[in-house]
Parts: sequence; C-alpha cells; structure tokens
Amino acid sequence: MLIGQWILGSGRRMLARGIHVVLRSDTHEIRKLADAIEYLADSLQLPPPMVFKLNLALDELITNTIAYGYAERKDGEIDIEMRRHDDRVVVRLIDQAAAFDPFEKSVADTTSALDDRPIGGLGIHFVRTLIDEVSYSRDDDRNVITLTLLFPPQPATAADA
Repeated sequence: MLIGQWILGSGRRMLARGIHVVLRSDTHEIRKLADAIEYLADSLQLPPPMVFKLNLALDELITNTIAYGYAERKDGEIDIEMRRHDDRVVVRLIDQAAAFDPFEKSVADTTSALDDRPIGGLGIHFVRTLIDEVSYSRDDDRNVITLTLLFPPQPATAADA
C-alpha cells in the first residue's frame, strides 16, 4: 500500500491510494495525465479496461475544458484528483474556467442520420456511456466534475462457496 505523498515531478504527487495532477490549459499537457493514469494503474492494480475508460473520458473532458472553458488561454489550470477505493475509482476535475455543466445538455442523438444530427455532444455521450456515475457542481467559482468508475464484480471462486 502507498502511504504518504511523493513528488513525482512536474505537477504530479502520489497520495495514499491516489494521485493528484495539475495541468496547464494546454492540450500538450494531456500526455502528462495519461502518464499519471498509467502510473496509478500500475501502482493500484487497475484492470486495463478501466484504464482505457479513464483515459478516454478524461481526454474528452479536459480537451473540452481547454478548448471551450479556457478558450485556448494558456494560463489556466486543471486539477485532477484520482483515488482508488475498495470498489471504485473516483476522479475529480477542478478548474476555474467559465461555468459549464457538460452533463446538463440532453443526451446526444445517436439514432438520426449523421447529416441530421446537431453538432456537438457526442464526446460527452461517450463519457456518460463509459463512466458509471458522473456529476457536476460549481463550488467557489470552480467547475467540479466527479467521475466514478466501479470495479467489475469478481467472479465467485470455490473458496467463496
């Protein structure tokens, strides 16, 4: 088990059973997050499908925050806190970009022909599909997105019977 906190370099700190990453509002920073997720996955033995879902969902949300929330300003920051609990991983994204609840919009239309669909919303649809629980709040002029991904149930073994 990991105890305490260590400086991992360039804005990353490992916490007991979790990690904290601070990204600048620059899409080049997303690689730093992917590295942190890989580190967390190895340290905390996250299954590969969970790592894939986290990477995809966080890439989408952070790209949107940088492109729309910060409107390409390079002076913003995005705090990402990831913690493993017994049955789940909880991720919080915190930023001071323009207030925006990505989950407020109605579910994306995935049934109409592509030419008939409105532009936008498909990335958030993927996030909702990949992640078990999503929520948004506005706290002290900060956007707070919380993602919860449940561990898959463990198959019963002969010892459990």
